[in-house]
Amino acid sequence: MSEKRISRKELTKRNLKQNKKRKNLRTLMIVVVTAVLLYITGVYGASLAYFGDFISSGMTIFQIGGGFPVEDDFSSVLQADGMGTGLAVLSPDSFTVYSPTGRNVFSYSHTMQTPVMDTASNRAVIYDLNRTSLKVANGHNILFQQEMENSIIHAEISDSNRVAITTRSASYNGEVTVFNYNMKQRFVWYCATGFPIYSTLSDSGKMLAVNTVQTAEGILKNDIYVINAADGRELFTISSRSYPLQMEFISDSQLLIAYTNRLVLWDVKNNTQLASYEFGSDMLQALTVDGRYICAAYGSSSRQTANIVLFTKDMQEKFTTTVPEKIKDISISSSRVYALGSESLFEYDYSATLLNTADTGALSKDLVDYSGTLLITSTSISKVEKTKSR
Repeated sequence: MSEKRISRKELTKRNLKQNKKRKNLRTLMIVVVTAVLLYITGVYGASLAYFGDFISSGMTIFQIGGGFPVEDDFSSVLQADGMGTGLAVLSPDSFTVYSPTGRNVFSYSHTMQTPVMDTASNRAVIYDLNRTSLKVANGHNILFQQEMENSIIHAEISDSNRVAITTRSASYNGEVTVFNYNMKQRFVWYCATGFPIYSTLSDSGKMLAVNTVQTAEGILKNDIYVINAADGRELFTISSRSYPLQMEFISDSQLLIAYTNRLVLWDVKNNTQLASYEFGSDMLQALTVDGRYICAAYGSSSRQTANIVLFTKDMQEKFTTTVPEKIKDISISSSRVYALGSESLFEYDYSATLLNTADTGALSKDLVDYSGTLLITSTSISKVEKTKSR
């Protein structure tokens, strides 16, 4: 229809509609630009925290460096882990984030005496063990600082940015405080029986598990309390006379419990054991979980060998193999299993075929799942190149 055949009323209506769209677009652009500027300058509140994570992730990706390996003095590194698009590295003095191409994009002097960190998809929580200070960071900023009333035993952050902080207590044996993404307190769970050692959240932040221990007549007793993290309601308790070295939610309905001598997969919806895998007289040496698989290494303290077993996430065994060294760490990436021994790095495919063995020497420290697998030594952080299948 030509402009001449449009009535004056219809033309006015159409122009008003177009002007409204332009006005809304200008308003949106002003809001976005203002938020970006506030984020970059650090002048922003909790309401922009999620937006800040988005901007930080994007900025990290586009920070171009010289690539891996990154060579420096990493002899004092305490922890390293992927944090979304960034690699988070914690040392006794600083918290540092690297981009996918090895550029240092953020460095923060934390001034903590005994620093510990936990990472999630966009953030990290850094706390001072047995003291009261805690900080939440993303790839470019310290977002929140928190002082707890009692000394911190453990802290964990979920992919939904909820934080669970296990502390001592003035009135109970201990307590776990769960915070929202903006560090507003949701609830406090008080431990009246046993002593809480650590807690873990599901990725969604909907489920919480708290590991507690106590002794009765010289016998160790362990209780894992499973809690609805929406309201702090206790659901049930998993009891054992073994101490769990690690717990991890596979999903909101499944909890993996790693004891010294076995793995257990628990259905937290129905309070039943789904599967278990016994190590016999051997002990767990390393464990990793990714989106589809669980991988564990176990062996004897008196033998210089280890067994590696790969499971699906419902603990169906895919393969078991033996390596000629004790295992420090395990990583799963790009359809490969990497096992870091005392002096060598072993690479397997999912059919248990040994594809490569590389000499790493005594300076090797850890493997990190970040854009594949990274090897950290005392002098460098390098990318482990995938070997082609034979």
